[in-house]
Amino acid sequence: MGHLAERKPNQLSGGQQQRIAVARAIVNRPEVLLLDEPLGALDLKLRRQMQIELKRIQTEVGITFIHVTHDQEEAMTMADTIAVMNQGKIEQMGSATDLYEAPKTAFVANFLGQCNLIKGKITSRGGDKATVTAKGLTFEVPLSRVATSSDSVFLGVRPEKLRLDDSGVNSIKNCVVTDRSFVGTSTQYLVRAPWDLELVVFEQNDEGLHDLRVGDTVSLEWDAEHTFALDGAGDINAGADLDDEE
Repeated sequence: MGHLAERKPNQLSGGQQQRIAVARAIVNRPEVLLLDEPLGALDLKLRRQMQIELKRIQTEVGITFIHVTHDQEEAMTMADTIAVMNQGKIEQMGSATDLYEAPKTAFVANFLGQCNLIKGKITSRGGDKATVTAKGLTFEVPLSRVATSSDSVFLGVRPEKLRLDDSGVNSIKNCVVTDRSFVGTSTQYLVRAPWDLELVVFEQNDEGLHDLRVGDTVSLEWDAEHTFALDGAGDINAGADLDDEE
């Protein structure tokens, strides 16, 4: 970056400013480097490039980076360990995979990506699974994915785990498509359950894509191992739409 030494800050691009700021911060080899929303002012393409570059720099210099961000995708892309905080307290800490696939609270489930949560009650625990009833339907969830000792639970499943079929152990019939959006690699459906809960479904855009329209009646199903159960005592919408509040 020597060729930039004589330039004023306003003569540098956003990416150049970020690279120089990082270089100045690590030149003295601190043990820990705090990055507070460092990529927030960059456009999407440049932000993703800088995410990769910051990961590369961290690996090369071996300094611990503490990266503060409200961007969930940024956190999951960059971090070895994520701490999800709510009102100044850590809700859950772990790898991106652990937090996304096995959240411990409704806040974490809603905050990291999209999640479908259904209010239910555990009616039995036996062997390696628990049985949950909700709205007159019965669902199965592995005991290893039950994050509470309470019988009142939020049953959770991610949108990409849902299938437009009715052959699985966990299924909901007589649903109605209320919206359809093409989002590149997948199509997002909003599907209303018989009790008026709206569920989100991501279907990959491949040869097996269903050609559904608003108003079509469908069934939803998913594998039991993709289900998790959270403490049902709190707010089922905790962590959702936080970006709209800021």
